[in-house]
Amino acid sequence: MSSSLSNISGSSSGSSGSSGSSGNEGSRAKLGALRGWLVFGTIVSLVALVSTLWLILGGARRPDGASPQEQVTVGAVAPDFELTDVSTGEPVKLSSLRGRPVWLNFWATWCPPCKEELPRMQEVYSGYKAEGLAIVGIDMRENPADVREFVKSKGYHWTFVVDTDGVVTNRYFTAGIPTHVFVDAEGVIQAIHIGELDSGMMEEFLSKIVKSSGKGASAPSNPTWRVPN
Repeated sequence: MSSSLSNISGSSSGSSGSSGSSGNEGSRAKLGALRGWLVFGTIVSLVALVSTLWLILGGARRPDGASPQEQVTVGAVAPDFELTDVSTGEPVKLSSLRGRPVWLNFWATWCPPCKEELPRMQEVYSGYKAEGLAIVGIDMRENPADVREFVKSKGYHWTFVVDTDGVVTNRYFTAGIPTHVFVDAEGVIQAIHIGELDSGMMEEFLSKIVKSSGKGASAPSNPTWRVPN
């Protein structure tokens, strides 16, 4: 009888120990899950904080020196800038081109669609150069010597500059490259296009800023901001 009671007691004790062990494992699992959620919540909070600081300190801030009248939109005066010609070393100031239609092209040598459209730009430019058209290719933060060598090797003959610190690119709120900004002789933006242009699109946009008895005979109308679908 004593042996039976002992066995029962031992069994009860083992059952109690097993129950206690299960309880501990459950508590540890809950604690682990809680820690996981706390880590996840911390990461989300940090991402939100960084995003907010970026918007406040840089991403959504108007570039230094840009007034409300200089916002880059169709119908507004194109913000002025001064950069250096990679071929001549001379300063190129947008406002000094006032009186001529100007085609601004934001690009880079590492950008495939940028390079793809350059030969078409050269062909179209050859037909409009006599009309006073000025093209300013604004390279994004590359070595000026490398850009000069690239342009020379390809035989492109318009003005090329490098935005070494990104100030001009930011001022024009360039969302991607290539980006094209078409400015009329009065310095007013008549069209903006993000993405590669074919020859027909180039002709269409140039007709808004080039006035002559031949190409682009009509005055600029229906200003356009176009983003590819």
